[in-house]
Amino acid sequence: MNLLDIEAFVAVAETGSVNRAALRLHRTQPATTRRLQNLEAALGGTRLLDRTARPTALTPAGRRVLEQCRAILRAVAELEAGASGADEVAGELRIGIAHGLGDLVLDAPLDALRDRFPKLRLNVSSDWTRALIESVRSGALDCAICLVTREHALPRALAARAIGPEEVVVVAARKAAVATRRARRPRLADLAEAGWVLNPEGCGCRAALQRAFDRAGLALRVSAEVFGEELQLSMIARGRGLGLVPRRQLERCRHRAGLRALAVGDFALQAQVVLLHGRSLGALAEAVDRLRGAVAAGMAGYKKSA
Repeated sequence: MNLLDIEAFVAVAETGSVNRAALRLHRTQPATTRRLQNLEAALGGTRLLDRTARPTALTPAGRRVLEQCRAILRAVAELEAGASGADEVAGELRIGIAHGLGDLVLDAPLDALRDRFPKLRLNVSSDWTRALIESVRSGALDCAICLVTREHALPRALAARAIGPEEVVVVAARKAAVATRRARRPRLADLAEAGWVLNPEGCGCRAALQRAFDRAGLALRVSAEVFGEELQLSMIARGRGLGLVPRRQLERCRHRAGLRALAVGDFALQAQVVLLHGRSLGALAEAVDRLRGAVAAGMAGYKKSA
């Protein structure tokens, strides 16, 4: 067993393909396949990959071995950095960002990380919060900035560090007529006939809205599934339905003049921006702390300017 075999296995597991892993490692496909076979042989013939699945999937043993292989590669990288006498944090930091939070993380916070840790390579990806939780739990990501609601269960194995609350509001076109039955504030029953412009399945905020409609015994009518809040808000401003977005994005939206937030009497969505990471970050802990601080500062700055 050697590190090149371990590296090849981790690359295949993370890319889901021997071809893509070979491209990442700058090797040929046959050479990458041989590395995988070497590792399986060194582990007593244990099958790590289900080669009949498309895309390639890990076996149960492969999932267990993957976490250990990642830990080995991380330990070797830290050992090399320590042996070189380098004081600066180096290597790769894999960051996940929940859909809808990109503007909080992709600008000033990442710039601050690059300035403070010039030898650190940032690998940034975006996904729904539920998928990010699993990626951090499995070790595919070092940390993730998530938008957490009551719909999300956080594993005890992860450290969850709150950054700040994120208000999620129901949005309508400014000229849209919303009837109410007993009070000024509409209730879900008043919105039952309206169509909704929502994120595709997988969005925790959509799941919370669906759960509220289910509890009220009402049907949620989704008129359009649209990925991305800016496009959703454009459609809502043109009267295509109601939406559910963070207030921060509503206030910054270029369609703001044509939109209004609705205070719904029997629905309020409490969400938190949370940094998730494994219990042991090793040499990356300082960089993750800096990322959390930069995101928190960005949220505080937005609230002061709002």
